[in-house]
Amino acid sequence: MNQILLTNDQINRKKNNNKYNGNNSPDIKKIMMFFGVALIVIAILTISVYAFKVYKSKNKKEKQIEAPEITLEQVDNQVTIIVKAEAGISKIVYKWNEDEAQEEEKNGVTSYEEALEIPEGTNTLNVKVIDLNGEETEINQEFYLPEDPDKAKIEIDETIGNGKVKITASDENNKMKSIIYRWNDEEEKVIKATTDEQTIIETTIDVKRGKNTLTVVAINGKDKEQTTEKILNGVNKPTIEVVKDGNKLIMNIKHDMGLEKVEFNVNGQEFVYDENYSGYKAEQKELSYSFDLKEGENTVIIHAISNEKTDGPDGTKGTEETYRGKCEYKA
Repeated sequence: MNQILLTNDQINRKKNNNKYNGNNSPDIKKIMMFFGVALIVIAILTISVYAFKVYKSKNKKEKQIEAPEITLEQVDNQVTIIVKAEAGISKIVYKWNEDEAQEEEKNGVTSYEEALEIPEGTNTLNVKVIDLNGEETEINQEFYLPEDPDKAKIEIDETIGNGKVKITASDENNKMKSIIYRWNDEEEKVIKATTDEQTIIETTIDVKRGKNTLTVVAINGKDKEQTTEKILNGVNKPTIEVVKDGNKLIMNIKHDMGLEKVEFNVNGQEFVYDENYSGYKAEQKELSYSFDLKEGENTVIIHAISNEKTDGPDGTKGTEETYRGKCEYKA
């Protein structure tokens, strides 16, 4: 009887064990399969993202736009500026030596050529190109063109000031016939020699306001022409006049665009006309002041700044003029 019970108990336990193992084995397999598939999906996604990044980086490098290219080619007495820019040319800036730079907007063209006359002697051409992405390329190159003994020489003198420029054409070997000059593309003006033996022709002209190109052609007795161009920035300095009237010193300061500041120093006494002065008017074009003279020597210093701005580093500096003088007075 006990043996039978034991046997039945063992049989029941065995059934229970079989029942547990049989019902849970498929669940474990499902879980393992799920995690396996998930790991494979994650691996595929990771590899795909990495491959995409590598492709994008490689593609970006392949499509990187080069900086603008500049080539300068000389043929006879001309140099040709050749520019290429894959991103499109925004601006070209060039100048000879220390002359005024000339800027040209190109509005995105990808290539451009321009021929320039080479000045006689040794000269340096500076060219800078800026593309639409802001990339810059700059080049400096020296060019030499021998002087032609059969042509006249031209000088343009800006140092005489007050809105004027002096043009001189000379030829030591030949007589001079005429000077022809023009501003930009305006009508030409001719200055002829007054005698048949004249080797120098000079003329002083007013400089146009703002930036303008002055072209000068000199013609000698052999009908040889010499041409030069210069970009000038036309501005006027203030004019200062000082006169003695009895025991008074009369001062007149003028500028057609108004006076920003005027500093007076008479015998050490200082007076300043500027925005801090109660009667100051920026648009005022003329100032007149008088000072009493002392017995003996009198010293005068006047420094005037106009409202007409120059091309200084900050672009805000007005034209200036300074007067220094002395006078004797006896009562």
